[in-house]
Amino acid sequence: MKKVMMSTIVLLTLLMMVLSPVKAITKETYTMEMELELDLATPPKQWVSEEGILHIRDAHWVGTVVGDLGEGTYDGWVNVNVNPATGEGTVSEKWAITFNSQGTIVGSSRGKLAMPFASGTSVGIYVTGDFEGAKIMGSWEGFHPSLIEISVDLEGTIIYP
Repeated sequence: MKKVMMSTIVLLTLLMMVLSPVKAITKETYTMEMELELDLATPPKQWVSEEGILHIRDAHWVGTVVGDLGEGTYDGWVNVNVNPATGEGTVSEKWAITFNSQGTIVGSSRGKLAMPFASGTSVGIYVTGDFEGAKIMGSWEGFHPSLIEISVDLEGTIIYP
């Protein structure tokens, strides 16, 4: 009797798993271009460690975004650790991109510097708009023509809920 009951429970569980609705995940690729400038009105905290590493905290960058997801504005807070002698270091940031017609994405990035170049990865999520809850992931490459501006190319995947 116990074997029959256990077999019935297992069979019903498997049947429920097969018949339960599966939500399809929609993915698509995207590209973006960003032109960013350091907001000089909000000076970041900075210091040089005993090892000669320049540490910059809360550098405020602003700019424009154009790409497959629309046009909008960028607002980010960046932290940098760089060796001034070599131009090599790391970067991390928290950011928000507000698109003119599709809502706002908030996220974070991290990467490496080899001045005047930078590269890394980003992840974010739509917090407002038609695509609320959609997640974006991507990789980026940047070029610093000067210390107060950067051009960034980003490409990745957006996953819709």
